[in-house]
Amino acid sequence: MPTQKLRVAIIGGGTIANAAHIPAWRDQPSAEIVAVADSAPENARATATRHQIPHASDSFAEMLATAKPDVVSVCSPAHCHKEQAIAALRAGAHVLCEKPLALTSADAIEMFRAAETAGRLLLVGQSMRFYNQIAAAREFAASGQVGEIYCADAARLRRRGVPGHGVFHVRALSRGGVLYDLGVHILDTLLWIMGGPAVVAASGMTFTKLSNRDEGLITSEAEGGAPVGVFNKRTYDHDRFDVEELATAFLRLGNGAVISLRVSWAANVPDNAGGVWMMGTEGGLWFDPRFLDLRLVRNMGRYQVDVTPKLPAPAPNHPFYAHWKEIAHFVRAIRGEEELCVRKEEVVNVLRGLEAIYRSAAEGREVRLDERAQ
Repeated sequence: MPTQKLRVAIIGGGTIANAAHIPAWRDQPSAEIVAVADSAPENARATATRHQIPHASDSFAEMLATAKPDVVSVCSPAHCHKEQAIAALRAGAHVLCEKPLALTSADAIEMFRAAETAGRLLLVGQSMRFYNQIAAAREFAASGQVGEIYCADAARLRRRGVPGHGVFHVRALSRGGVLYDLGVHILDTLLWIMGGPAVVAASGMTFTKLSNRDEGLITSEAEGGAPVGVFNKRTYDHDRFDVEELATAFLRLGNGAVISLRVSWAANVPDNAGGVWMMGTEGGLWFDPRFLDLRLVRNMGRYQVDVTPKLPAPAPNHPFYAHWKEIAHFVRAIRGEEELCVRKEEVVNVLRGLEAIYRSAAEGREVRLDERAQ
């Protein structure tokens, strides 16, 4: 007998849902999208019409009760994640939730606890892990090609790239700015490649110098991280910008390694400046955080050698192709064919690191994670 298809529901009708989650789920032969919900009824209806989804609602609770999905993709703003993901888990659905999973590490722990209680899977959408360059870098590190990674320096700097397609820039709805948008991806990637060492201390600073004023510049959605999929563009209001546009941090890890991290939505630097350098005892790694290029730096006898691996072409040829791989992985995990590649401890570690950076910036000192109890 044929296996019954997974019934999938989408919460959120914004860019990441339309450009990534919905197309990737539709590409899964063992899944069908049965419903979409968005607090704005017109967004829910437009998304349903665009993708031939049979049910649209402005209430995620009504959608869960009516559609009875097996899986839910949470693609809403970050301040909604906790309530919506827990409701979906309690309704019996597995959940794929966009990053950041929650506004605080305590909320993230509560969400994982809800998943454990419900006996359902909760996958956090750390999609950078599924880009070919990042996956290869992880393989090189895990196989010992670079030895002990003791130092990493990462910069992902947009010149003028404040997301104009959502509410990323409003603190009440997102809690943080570029650290919670780009920083969560970069820090997760570094720690994953390094084998998951715990963040034990952070020293950081955050800045808002440009994005809360009207510079009158011509910019594009692509510069803000949305090369495709913007159908219900909000009018960006610089007067509402009250989060950080640039953050810089120095992190100490439990295994003695260190990370230097810089991320920006707006800074007077060349377009897409930056890169990731990871230094180990037997070699090093360099890659572009826009998922371009990868180099393995090694010695061969008396010679210093840079190795450029030949990587598979993106499949599909789409800016968000990693979401196709992420969702295929989630389906296999739901079937019991493999373990989730993003673990609770990793998610909480990243969020605690970001919290420590914010606290350090506010207090002007290094913050140790063991201070949290105080």
